Amino acid sequence: MKIGLMNHLFAPYARGGAEKVASIMLKNYQAAGHEVFLITSKHKNANTELLEKQRTANCKTYYIDSEFYNIGKRPIFLRLFWHIFNLFDFKKFTACQKILNQEKPDLVVTHNLMGLGFMSASAIKLSGAKHHHFLHDIQLLHPSGLIFFGKERILNTIPAKIYQKMTRRLIGTPDLVISPSNWLLKEHTKRNFFPDAKTEITSLEKIFNLESKNNLAKNNLDNNFASQNKKINNQHKTLFFAGQIEKHKGIIFLIKAFKKLAGPNLTLKIAGRGSCEKEIINLIGADKRLQYLGYLNKDKLEEELKKSDLLVMPSLCYENSPTIIIEAKNLGVQVIASNLGGVPEIVGQNDILFNPGDERDLFTKINNI
Repeated sequence: MKIGLMNHLFAPYARGGAEKVASIMLKNYQAAGHEVFLITSKHKNANTELLEKQRTANCKTYYIDSEFYNIGKRPIFLRLFWHIFNLFDFKKFTACQKILNQEKPDLVVTHNLMGLGFMSASAIKLSGAKHHHFLHDIQLLHPSGLIFFGKERILNTIPAKIYQKMTRRLIGTPDLVISPSNWLLKEHTKRNFFPDAKTEITSLEKIFNLESKNNLAKNNLDNNFASQNKKINNQHKTLFFAGQIEKHKGIIFLIKAFKKLAGPNLTLKIAGRGSCEKEIINLIGADKRLQYLGYLNKDKLEEELKKSDLLVMPSLCYENSPTIIIEAKNLGVQVIASNLGGVPEIVGQNDILFNPGDERDLFTKINNI
């Protein structure tokens, strides 16, 4: 089968879980013997030759120019205009249609389409290919793609409802809609998205473990996933945060709470990159209990996770199915996470949930482990 995969970000622009999942699914399709090509976006001034050298997808890759990469630096009224323009970007629709007519895929699997334009769903329908859509967040429900804890009403405002009416029409009815969590699928279906589509809940753990099994089989190794959490060092616990260094991920909240409530027997290591890097470096200051490691590649991230006692996921926004939790579980590292969104569906029996934004609840539970 010939499969086209679409995600608006991909290495070297990858920054979050959606890109990680899309990359793993691409490899899984190839391992199953399918022919795969990728449609993604690039900065309009990017050097295509350099991108080709940096890309990690081992398949034919098509790049569509996108203004998405500069949008965060623009004034709010220009960002609003861009989101409206992105809904009905005929230029990207034409580019996508041209690629699909050339490749003639049997199936197109779409992930996040924000920077590729939602009209690409119409291009898929016109091509005659089957369409599977993978949900990662709420970008079809709100242009920010985020719901902050305590701000849930944002999805029910008049502007949000107008936006949803447009995206609902543009995404149409894929042949299959895949969601890693019941929570995320219900947020869409209760707003009348995908009324006639087949839906499926597929855990990210299943997708990640399939990749691992493919790698093990390729290298003639045994499958040896962790079946239970490793023993925690109660004399000195090492906490680990990995993710985007953004306020909505709760990293600022976590550092402030740590400095206020953590004792000398706790260490916090932080890995990732984002717009708040300077702020967290200033917050850490000379406190030797905190270490900012910067961005870590897959191997370094796994190495740090293995050395940690607890993965802390303090999100202040509703999460779908954070990939870092799956990675921690596979390494036997216990998780403590905000009780939001799809997170309760994926944590293990020995993992712990705390009230979002509640610093005392968080550190009381950490100290009691």
